[in-house]
Amino acid sequence: MNNDAVGKGEEQAAGTGRFDVRGAGVALVRQETVVLLVDLVESVRLMREHEDSTVRRWADFIDIVTTSILPRHRGVLVKSLGDGLMARFETVPEAVDAAAEMHRTLDAHNSGFPESQHFHLRAGVNAAMAWSDGLDIYGTGVNLAARLATLAGPGETIASASAHEQLAGALASLARPGETIGSATARDELTHGVDASCEDLGECILKHFDKPVRAYRVGPAAHPSLTGRRHYGTAMQPTIAVIPFSARNDAPALIDVGNLIADSVIWRLSKATDLRVISRLSTAVFRGRVNNVEAVSAHLGATYVLSGAYVADAGKIMVTAELSEVRSNQVVWTDRLNGEIGDLLKPESELADRIAQAVNLSVLDAEVEHILTQPLPTLESYSLLLGSIKLMHRSSKEEFLQTRKILDELIDRHSRIAAPRAWLGNWYILQVTRGWSEDRKREAVEALSTTHAALDRDPSDALALATEGFVYCHLLKDLETARKRCNEAVNANPSHALGWLYLGTVDAFMGEGKAAVDATRRAMELSPLDPQRYYFESLAATAQLSAHQYENAERLARSSLVLHRMHPSTWRALTISLVAQGRVEEGRETLAKMRQLEPLLTVERYLARMPSAELETGRHWARCLAMAGLPSGNGNSNRH
Repeated sequence: MNNDAVGKGEEQAAGTGRFDVRGAGVALVRQETVVLLVDLVESVRLMREHEDSTVRRWADFIDIVTTSILPRHRGVLVKSLGDGLMARFETVPEAVDAAAEMHRTLDAHNSGFPESQHFHLRAGVNAAMAWSDGLDIYGTGVNLAARLATLAGPGETIASASAHEQLAGALASLARPGETIGSATARDELTHGVDASCEDLGECILKHFDKPVRAYRVGPAAHPSLTGRRHYGTAMQPTIAVIPFSARNDAPALIDVGNLIADSVIWRLSKATDLRVISRLSTAVFRGRVNNVEAVSAHLGATYVLSGAYVADAGKIMVTAELSEVRSNQVVWTDRLNGEIGDLLKPESELADRIAQAVNLSVLDAEVEHILTQPLPTLESYSLLLGSIKLMHRSSKEEFLQTRKILDELIDRHSRIAAPRAWLGNWYILQVTRGWSEDRKREAVEALSTTHAALDRDPSDALALATEGFVYCHLLKDLETARKRCNEAVNANPSHALGWLYLGTVDAFMGEGKAAVDATRRAMELSPLDPQRYYFESLAATAQLSAHQYENAERLARSSLVLHRMHPSTWRALTISLVAQGRVEEGRETLAKMRQLEPLLTVERYLARMPSAELETGRHWARCLAMAGLPSGNGNSNRH
């Protein structure tokens, strides 16, 4: 671009907000523009299922827009996008009116069609400086309008802060004496009957935008699709405040029992890798004053508050515990537990452990509920991270696939943080080990690309190193490299439970039973409240098989199945442990349950996916499965 031309154009247009840029034979003008971008909801599905009808209906709609709606609101069609359109306007109210009329037009045209074939639009409006060549418009302001449309539910219009400012200003100028800005008369004059009231959705994360963007829904919500969020935290963990429990009876000798309960629970929760726990020195002031959890949160920055009360007598204690979530001000868990006062003095207090376990699981369940019911842009990052980890391990393929979208959202938000990319690497591994992908090599390439990207951001990230080790183990069957990466993970962070778990599993496949047992045992000690306890116990059972400790393997496998009965690997470990103990008939019964989950599994396919198929460990386990009745099979093992 010719710098002299730019300077001359700016000089000629000083004070107008407009200047000409001439270069490469194209004249560009930069001016204040109101951009409306609309997108047809579920256009891909509609085209796939009803292509002819969809194309004709969309063409008819575009004709109405260009010949009727846009001229009525002084709009100009910039381009039709195949399943959307872009238009520019002189003012924001005219763009909002045009969008509303488009929504109404499609609603009317939907009559006579089944609901599955209804057309709905998402619309985004932005007022910004943009470049124009007389035919098309360009610039960040145009991109923002497109991203705002992704926030809209079907039939909704989302406006930027600049568009909202113009809309509010127009409403204010039209309000009559004695009327408020949002009065019905002012709105009707401005929007010809459209309810132009705006709901502040707060700061929303938009793809390819480095910072959150303030957004407003124009008019009422057409569908329950987007709720407002005013703040986006960058923390990747929720924070919990444990308030000292209050006494229900007045025995002076027992006044410190409430502090003892809180201390014991805090000590256990602090071992959870997915929670940040506030010190009791900070929470003690709120003892007996937790009627308003928002006030507690305001002072301590907590997202969850655990409180409770107790009654103690004759060495016995009854505790009522309650976990509240700050953002909804709702109780997400409560229970009444009985125990011994002396138990609270033990390093491994059963009562405190029961409370901590329940709290940790309840937090995870609450975060999963959020990501299943709320759109991604409104969710805190820790909700996405915790929810994705738990959904990744659920038995439903649909939930598993949804996890990929969640992790992509996290990666967009936190491009410089390694953890979301490392968890995406785990996602690829699970996709193969669960039999949901038939292309092991492709998944290995994808998984390594994510772990490499994670390690580019943090070369010492233990999760990324351990995940890369498991990629080499399960997807590439390179056990030596797998062990090297896992050792690097635990050297980088000796307290990283998943690193020890993966290292122990690699040792198990290599037939080094004692090392495998030691590593997996350390993993469980480091993460006693891990949300995927079943996974730890399942892999620990594999380690015990490698050490020929079949009774221990059976115990761990059965304990894992209590937590998650839909994990085929655990059923296989249990089958092998039973056959190895000479209990072949029980092994047959167990294998039958496993084959309900994996009916196509054969010995050949089992060996094809086994990292240790060429070692005696893998061959021995395959023989045990064959003795239990797993068919040998002669299918194409490369597909599994």
